[in-house]
Amino acid sequence: AEVTVEISDEVIAETAESVEESQVEETENSQEEQQTEASEDVSEEDADTNQIDLSDPASVTANWEIIPAGTIIDASAIDFNNLSQYFVAYEISDEVFSFINEKSYQENPDVALSDLRYMKLLHYNFNHELQVGELIVAADLQSDFIGIFTELFQAEYEIQSMYLPDNYWTGDPTSTDSASIDVNNTSCFMYRPATGSGNLSKHAYGRAIDINPQQNPYVSYTSGSPKWSHENANDYIDRTTGLPHVITEDDICYQIFIKYGFTWGGAWTNIKDYQHFQK
Repeated sequence: AEVTVEISDEVIAETAESVEESQVEETENSQEEQQTEASEDVSEEDADTNQIDLSDPASVTANWEIIPAGTIIDASAIDFNNLSQYFVAYEISDEVFSFINEKSYQENPDVALSDLRYMKLLHYNFNHELQVGELIVAADLQSDFIGIFTELFQAEYEIQSMYLPDNYWTGDPTSTDSASIDVNNTSCFMYRPATGSGNLSKHAYGRAIDINPQQNPYVSYTSGSPKWSHENANDYIDRTTGLPHVITEDDICYQIFIKYGFTWGGAWTNIKDYQHFQK
């Protein structure tokens, strides 16, 4: 079947024009540079990593909450027999609230800050390095997310990056989500409507997550042929290629999320959201 790519010029233009200038200048050459930029932004707000000894297990553990997402941790600094200290959920701090307020978090009648938790966790990146990640999740699902990402880590499952989508803020939630997808960022909470709907997304409650969205795109089959909105996903529309990081029912990522009672967007009928798990 012929594959047709439909990309909204309006969305692309709006995203390109509104991503912060400091990010754009640092990120023109590669996705990796964009993740570095995001890490530096968080570093400025939360911690001076020069004061944290990332080679010392005790220092890493003591400073875990404030080590910025994107930081690479040497395996020698990780206690693999006590992984629970690297998969932790916290109440939303003043610092985190300041970062997300009027961005991913909007004043609203549906979701209170007390309904959310900030997670700091460890994952393998696409270079198979140990990398710090962050998520905001529903408070009542924090144990599920901790269990899921602990098991993914134990399986050495690779996730390119896990930054709060606020690092890519464009001025509105929908195009910010698109900007995060463009750099293959895994994220969870964003107070926004569901794609193609006026109803709130499960993401608005911190009850959905998008994993490696480049390799696992949102694809519509409502017209009979596949249509998608991100050019970086062109090689991943065919789900039988065996390319790395593609989620199928045989993938350990799928199996772990299903084990914890999540459902998968890749099992939907006319829309396939391969990156998406929700509960």
